[in-house]
Amino acid sequence: MTKIPTQLDPTIEAMYKAIEAKQSREKRDYLGASLIGNPCPRQIWYQYNGFPQKPFKAETLMNFDDGHRTEDLTAERLRMVDGIELRTHMDDGSQFGFTALDGKFKGHADGFIRGLKQSPKAWHVWEAKCSGEKKWKEFKSLKAKHGEKNTLKHWNENYYAQAQLYMHYSQMDRHYLTVAYAGGRMYDSCRTEYNGAIAERYIDRADKIIKTNQPPEKISDKADFYICRWCDFREACHG
Repeated sequence: MTKIPTQLDPTIEAMYKAIEAKQSREKRDYLGASLIGNPCPRQIWYQYNGFPQKPFKAETLMNFDDGHRTEDLTAERLRMVDGIELRTHMDDGSQFGFTALDGKFKGHADGFIRGLKQSPKAWHVWEAKCSGEKKWKEFKSLKAKHGEKNTLKHWNENYYAQAQLYMHYSQMDRHYLTVAYAGGRMYDSCRTEYNGAIAERYIDRADKIIKTNQPPEKISDKADFYICRWCDFREACHG
């Protein structure tokens, strides 16, 4: 039997390299809300302080592109629903977001939505995510197990932290997450309620990370711990 070749088409391989070469990982001058739910505070501290990070692989960069395009597609589709009011940008074209802790802590929400069939009158913070097969199945399983309003905190702590912070700073008490599978071929969703104590806890965590000159404690002293194993800062942390 002829062996099926595993080598990539050289044109596709060249495309991947071009995608990787085009990326930019410039240091931000603030801590983003998308990081603060990370289980390891030291990893957040390294990233905030500009420690070198590995370049993304082409697959990861293409996943990012897929997510951005699917967000726009999802917004377009939601607006097709009678009664939906979805705002994704301010009048000047800029994103909705917040700035706190003397400009050192920021976040940008995907938008605000009203007119959901399950809660027609209430404004919700809207976030759109795009997921692969594994995380898609996990989302649906957790929703069935814990119920809609407890799904997000079990599915992804980073997304849950974002949700709480966006509700906190927008003074809304509801959050609506749409999850698209593979570029928008299927959808699911969950709603999350505001918890002020949890939001304040994440703000306090951000404040401490921003202000300290020393790296926080490691999440583990073992370099082969499952979180440490794939961390960009593994050598700096455990070396």
